[in-house]
Amino acid sequence: MQWNKIKLTFILAFLVLNIYLVFQLFPQEETEQLVLETESQDAVLSTVKGYEELSDEKADTNQQYEATKMRFTEDELDKVPNRDKMDLDISTDTELEAKFKKPQSLPIEFPIDEDDEQAVQNLNGFVSDNVLFGEEYTYWGRQGNKLLFFQKIDQGQTYFGPDSLLLVTINEDYDVTAYKQTYIKDFKKSEETGDLKEYSEKQAVKAMQSQQLIENSDTIEVEKGFYPTIELSSKPNYAPAYKVTVNNTKHYFYLLLPDYPYINPQTESSFLSSLQPETEETQ
Repeated sequence: MQWNKIKLTFILAFLVLNIYLVFQLFPQEETEQLVLETESQDAVLSTVKGYEELSDEKADTNQQYEATKMRFTEDELDKVPNRDKMDLDISTDTELEAKFKKPQSLPIEFPIDEDDEQAVQNLNGFVSDNVLFGEEYTYWGRQGNKLLFFQKIDQGQTYFGPDSLLLVTINEDYDVTAYKQTYIKDFKKSEETGDLKEYSEKQAVKAMQSQQLIENSDTIEVEKGFYPTIELSSKPNYAPAYKVTVNNTKHYFYLLLPDYPYINPQTESSFLSSLQPETEETQ
């Protein structure tokens, strides 16, 4: 009888010990897994060209911005450079459409290397000479017969905003035949809600690498600007964003939203499709 009690005591003791060890083991395994994942990410990022040059400095990020759409009037049309060379239409008052009476030659030859700073400056110069507020638009790139320019405001560069866009049409000889323009003004912070969160360039890149959007030996460039968000009012809304370019071919926008950051890939073709589904292509 006494021996049975001793055996039961030993069994209960070992059971309690096993339960304790199980609870101790799981946090240790999770910690070890986290360490391995961190080491793996650091190993990948150590091979990524451009990563070490990024800033650890955290910036206020979840502050939203809003703007006002320009409504074009006859007074604005009088200010369009070289307006005698084109027919202008503002029947849609938030868009200015221009058609050149004769195709206009560009000061460059296509195709161009978009890293060619002089070629980009020449394109920007053409826009300054022929578009209202043209000096405020920056060349992004070409998709088919469309050249994309995005508006740069005092606070920084906007990207892929349908309300801050200059879309230039070229023909098969790469001469300009028309353009369509939208423009924003009164760009300012929206009312703050809650505490501002902060994220650095390196945090953005780490988040992308964890989703395998950045891999071994990739080359990256990071710039900060503003990306449009869903309009909650009649005014265009923008969020601060890190533009992360991978291997000079893929563009991701790390949107610094109030609740949590969001990674959005963007291409010229998908953007144009959202504006005009049937875009004529120039080969």
